[in-house]
Amino acid sequence: MRGYLRLELRRTLRTPGFVIFTVAMPLVMYLVFTNLGTVTGRHSRDAALYAMISVGGFGAVGALLNYGASVVADRTSGWLRHLRLTPLSPLRVVLGKGLTGMLLAVPPVLALCLAAVLVNHVRLGGGQWCALVPLMWLGATPFVLLGLGLGYLCTAQTVQPANFVCYFGMSLLGGLWLPLQTFPAWLRRLGRLTPTHGYADMALRVVGFNSDPAGLDAAVLGAWSLAFAAFAVWAYRRSAARKDA
Repeated sequence: MRGYLRLELRRTLRTPGFVIFTVAMPLVMYLVFTNLGTVTGRHSRDAALYAMISVGGFGAVGALLNYGASVVADRTSGWLRHLRLTPLSPLRVVLGKGLTGMLLAVPPVLALCLAAVLVNHVRLGGGQWCALVPLMWLGATPFVLLGLGLGYLCTAQTVQPANFVCYFGMSLLGGLWLPLQTFPAWLRRLGRLTPTHGYADMALRVVGFNSDPAGLDAAVLGAWSLAFAAFAVWAYRRSAARKDA
C-alpha cells in the first residue's frame, strides 16, 4: 500500500495543472475578494477570516473532486486494468487514491492560511490554528471519495459536467459562497444537511462565527463520508465491466 501511495503522489505532483488549479487559483480568488475593499479604505478582519475558510473550503473541494476525476484518464490509459492484476483489493485501491487526494489537499489549505496571516493580518490563537487547519483538511474527506466515485463511473465526456454540478451545487447550497442566513428558511434547512455546510461550519465555529453545537455537522460529514466511500467502491467494481477500464 505504501508503494502505491508513493506512486500516486509522484504521478499527480508531476501534473502541470496541479499547482495552478489546486493552489494558485483559490489563492488568487481569496486575495482579490478580500482586498477589493482596500480601494475605498475599508477592510474587515472578520471578512478576511470568513473568506479564508469559505474560499479555502471551495478550493479544497474543487481540488479533491478534480483529483478524483483524473481516474477517467487512468481508465482510458489501461492503468486500472494493471491494478486489477495486483493483490490490491478494490477497497484498498479506492483507499489508496483517497489518501493520496487527502495529502494533496494540504497545500491549498496552508496557502490560504498563510495568505490570511501575511497579507490580511488575520490573527488567531495557537489552539485555534491547531484546530482549524486539521478541520479544513480532514473535513474535506467526503469530497475526494465523491470525486473518485464519479471518476470510476463517468466517461471522459460526462465527468466534467458531473463534477461541475456537484462542485458548484454543493458550494452554493452549503454556504461556501453566501452565508445560509441569506437563504429562505426551507433552503437553509436543506443546506444544513450538505457536506459542504458541515465542513465549513465546523471550521467557522472554531474562530467564533457560530456557537451552535457541532454534533449535527460531525454527523452529517460522517454520514456523507460513509455514503461516498460506498459509492466509490461500487463505482470501482462497476468500472471492471467497462471496455475502457
